[in-house]
Amino acid sequence: MRYPFFVILFIISNALYSQSVVKESPLNTIENNPFFHNYNIENFYLHTNKSLYFTEERVFFKAYVVNEANNKPNLDTKNLHVNIYDFNNQLILSKLFYTENGVSSGSIALPKDLESGEYTIQLDTQWNKNFKEGSNFTIQIHNLKDSKTETTILENEEIEDHQNQREDINEDSITFFPESGSLLEDVENTIFFNIKSDDQAQITGKIIDINTGQEVAKIENRNSTSAKSTFNYNSNFIAVFNIDGKTQKIELPSANPTGFILTKTNTKQDNTVNFKLKTNAKTLANTDNKFTYAVLHQKGIVNATAPFNLSESILTYNLNFLKTDLFNGLNTVTVFDSQNKLITERSFYNKDTKQGDILTSIINQDKDSITLDLSLANVNKATNISISVLHEDSKAIDYKSKITNTLLHQESGFNTEESNDLYFQQLHPSNSFVYQYKTKQKLPFTKEYGLKLIGKLNKVVKEPKNFQVTLAAGTNELFTSTKLNADNTFKFEKLYLTHPSEYNLLLMNKNGKSEEARFYIYSLNSDYQANKILKNKSITANKNSITTKTLTNRTTNLDIYFPISKNVEHLDEVILEDVRAIRDRKIKAIKKKNPYLAINAGLTRDYLIDPEKDHQTLAQYLLTKVSGVRVKTSGSNVYVYNIRRSGMDLSPSLIRINLNGINVGQTNGLLDPNQPVSNFELISINPSGLGGGITNESGVLNLITRKGKSIYGKKYISKTYKTISGFEMQKEKITDTELFYPNKTSENIYGTIDWVPNFTLNPNTTNILKIKKPIDEHVKLIIQGISLDGDLIYKIIEL
Repeated sequence: MRYPFFVILFIISNALYSQSVVKESPLNTIENNPFFHNYNIENFYLHTNKSLYFTEERVFFKAYVVNEANNKPNLDTKNLHVNIYDFNNQLILSKLFYTENGVSSGSIALPKDLESGEYTIQLDTQWNKNFKEGSNFTIQIHNLKDSKTETTILENEEIEDHQNQREDINEDSITFFPESGSLLEDVENTIFFNIKSDDQAQITGKIIDINTGQEVAKIENRNSTSAKSTFNYNSNFIAVFNIDGKTQKIELPSANPTGFILTKTNTKQDNTVNFKLKTNAKTLANTDNKFTYAVLHQKGIVNATAPFNLSESILTYNLNFLKTDLFNGLNTVTVFDSQNKLITERSFYNKDTKQGDILTSIINQDKDSITLDLSLANVNKATNISISVLHEDSKAIDYKSKITNTLLHQESGFNTEESNDLYFQQLHPSNSFVYQYKTKQKLPFTKEYGLKLIGKLNKVVKEPKNFQVTLAAGTNELFTSTKLNADNTFKFEKLYLTHPSEYNLLLMNKNGKSEEARFYIYSLNSDYQANKILKNKSITANKNSITTKTLTNRTTNLDIYFPISKNVEHLDEVILEDVRAIRDRKIKAIKKKNPYLAINAGLTRDYLIDPEKDHQTLAQYLLTKVSGVRVKTSGSNVYVYNIRRSGMDLSPSLIRINLNGINVGQTNGLLDPNQPVSNFELISINPSGLGGGITNESGVLNLITRKGKSIYGKKYISKTYKTISGFEMQKEKITDTELFYPNKTSENIYGTIDWVPNFTLNPNTTNILKIKKPIDEHVKLIIQGISLDGDLIYKIIEL
């Protein structure tokens, strides 16, 4: 494993201010250090056209996928999975979107039966599963059919729940932790304190030496919830706090007799970040090998390293880092000995002070649009942006969801740098190497490119190696071929098929001519499977609670009404028939067209599929509706077992599957388990297999396709198939909404005027953009984006 090393550290004794003598290079040592890796790990950003939605509305979004180490667009990512979870952390839906040059955009229609509450949009990839959970972003959804129909959004008002109420000072209200994870005797230590109190608490305090009763240091108030104190740890101490007039004392623990600590200090140089590595004489006297090296890294990705030798006469060493060499976001300085043992470390958050900006000038305005000239400021590379155009008085946007705060929040759950830095000091040393164990094993998830199609040729050919299967999809501009295996199976990979769309399969001989063929499709999907339960996120206490915009009953002077669906039907009369008689009549008609089903007459259970009501996949239907079978997943394949065997062997075994009377086997599992069960009109199962001969002793499952869905019939050269999964069509026009706003006021509050998901700003030039804007009306533009250099853009423009 090779790492790019830049020696940017100056190791200087506090007493002599001279660089330590380096006797040994750490390169051989660090290359064998299992803490470090060189994986290309992804991070995700999300921009939605607004933050509050209604059922049956579309969520328009722009997703950015970047490299974790440098925040630049990840050019290797192609498959982006967008999952939506409800307020109980249950998976609602999962969609696949195509990503190019690190960006993806599209829209997702919200189901009409969702309950009101806070929902989570998760961005994820198959490769990302090797390292962490997907990145989570919250939106608010309100059901149009909720009982709270006379509701509005309170302007500049929030409802506090019991968790935000002031709590009395108690033993758990103050927690403390050393700056780099441990305390050291006879050395100046810094201790951080976290105080649970309301936002306006007045906090003062001091450190008292228990042995002498003397005050040794003040406790500095950093903000309303945190404080710190620095003092020489040469005795036993208590911390005394005064919080809004209430006194609390906390006894501090004893310090370690030997060890090292790392403290982040202030520096007068604007271009550097300074740290002090401290130890005591007892530690140096017991240290045989004085060789040490410090590494600047981000979760195991190395950016700089420097070796130095400890001296028994020097107890403090200065470490200075150039700010230009810091990572954007989380940084960690870790010190190792010659045996790659972690001595101490200090994590901190670095936010790039250079803020990219967008300058705007109006070129022209028409009745319903405006043309703008946008130009980049402080950004030198092309920048891809997305723009949400909202009414001036819109209440459907959460200004906390800034792209510039995404990493800050995802690292620790905090939105401020001070709180984030405080969080890192609570971590145990080595927790900054979150991917360490990955370096010793093979990663289970590979990078995912497009879809996989697995199928089988249902025709006897003498030499399969002389044949190929060709797939053509005109709407996707796709034409590709793959080999036919010895067992007549074939596999396509890296298929970029949108869904819904169609494709054709052809059997080609060695002369390049197509022949008559029948194909059986096992599956068309990606390897990725979304977690059914959202991990690492607490369940919302109140499903109807909204963090920044509260929906509540309230009478107002304004006639504000929620939007309604455009598609409304009224049924005047419903005439019922004998449902059972109709069902039996349909089953009888189907069996008459398929006489081979008579073999199992009297031994079968028949399931008539209703395309209007049965919306599950084939696998889901077999699992939940068909008795006598067990559906199991192995890898990406789904298998069906008979759990009611005849004879002596009663253990589950693979059931025989007949498709329209032809055995298709389960070599690669159930045929296309994710296809809609409505593709079939009848499922008939004979668990015993009696009447079907010895080949059916494991039971028989007959699948009868609906008229027009059958892959069997007359001879054909090319057969058209419909996708059952694939990349979502990127519907990006805001006019796709299915809502109707009854008046102008409600539309201004809840609606979106325009959505521009994919626009590239080039530096040092004009960038002309035309957007919707009603005349004589003020609007605001929410602009977010990332440059090719990883610079983040967040801008609000009012017009």
